[in-house]
Amino acid sequence: MPYCPLCRSEYEQGIERCADCNTLLVESMPPENPDADPNAALVEVYEAAGDKEAFIIKSLLESEGIMCALSSDIPHSVVPINIDGLGTVRITVAQEDEELAREIISAHQDKNSEE
Repeated sequence: MPYCPLCRSEYEQGIERCADCNTLLVESMPPENPDADPNAALVEVYEAAGDKEAFIIKSLLESEGIMCALSSDIPHSVVPINIDGLGTVRITVAQEDEELAREIISAHQDKNSEE
C-alpha cells in the first residue's frame, strides 16, 4: 500500500499523490519517531468523524509532544465520506501518553463548545 510521507495517510494501489498534501506517495513509511519502542502498547484516545477532524486532533497532540497514529477501515479517497461511522478515523497514542492526550482533546472540545 502506498502512503503519504507528510500526513501518513494510506492509499489504494495505483494512486500516486496524496489528496490532502499533493505529495508523491511512498511504498513504505519510516517510523515517526526513530527512538520510539516499536513494541509499545498503543491506546485509542479518540475517534474522529473524518480526516479533517483527525488532522486537527493530531496536530494538537503533536504540538504538545505526543506522537500519535491515525487509522481507518476504509482507504482514503478524493471525496471523503462517512456513512454509519465507516469514514471514522481512530487516533492512537502510546499508553503512557493516554491521560495527557485525553485531557488535551477534552480541553479542545470544551473550548469549541463555548464558541
